[in-house]
Amino acid sequence: MSAGLAPDPDMLDLRPVGATFGAELSGFRLDGDLPDAEIGAFRAALHQHRFLLLRNVPNDPAALVAFSRRLGALEMHSASAHTHPDHPEIFLVGNYADDRMRANFATGVEQWHADSSFRDRPSLCSLFYGVICPPEGGETWLLDAVAAYAELPAALRARIAWLNGVHDLDTLSEWNRRHTPGRPRLSEEARRRFPPVSQPLVRRHPVTGRPSLFICPSVISHVEGLPPATGHALIAEVMEHATRDRYVYRHRWQAGDLVVWDNLATLHTASLFDPARHQRLMFRTTVAG
Repeated sequence: MSAGLAPDPDMLDLRPVGATFGAELSGFRLDGDLPDAEIGAFRAALHQHRFLLLRNVPNDPAALVAFSRRLGALEMHSASAHTHPDHPEIFLVGNYADDRMRANFATGVEQWHADSSFRDRPSLCSLFYGVICPPEGGETWLLDAVAAYAELPAALRARIAWLNGVHDLDTLSEWNRRHTPGRPRLSEEARRRFPPVSQPLVRRHPVTGRPSLFICPSVISHVEGLPPATGHALIAEVMEHATRDRYVYRHRWQAGDLVVWDNLATLHTASLFDPARHQRLMFRTTVAG
């Protein structure tokens, strides 16, 4: 990209998909030596639309990792037992298992969250690729945290403006244990690596400058300065507004779909599927903040 030229998302073939956010990107290849201008346009489009959907992407783990690296340094997931045997940058999600791969599977309902919110520097974006997709259920739901915040009632906006939530990997682990019997407790080593961190309930995007909700109910142990019950009630009140249909896009997966979401402007969750009848395997790479 020439010096002084801002990345131009208009050079890409984009079609809006959600009511307030999201776009489907056509004619874009992940593999090969992409020019810097195309990578810059991709990043600009991602921040503008908050998530991008690509269809019919070849199943090429090496290409997925290489493209993800063009967006920034990659995180290594805290659950290393569920990473790709040849590409440890890829976290495996679902109920698939064979001699080489075992995906991370939880039977309970997920809560809305942003990936890596429990890290000092939450992740920039996540790339989620459908390898094996159940014919029903197993959807990914994305929430427009920018529009949901902008349209929050003024009094509620004022109540959360300067509050911080404490994001704790152990709180998330215990949530998963309650909803997936038999899961082990978080290891002492993981607790040392990821101590609780304070994050604002409202954060401002470092690229767009737009404020958005940063509320992950199953990860936040408490809201600083409030009694625990009061803090959790406040979070529930905000999330009741934020999860209205207007702010939510529900993606029904097909094999070969790639969804890339801006973790600094969205929240996400998943719908249940029947693991006794169907298999699910998803690849996820995560770009560090």
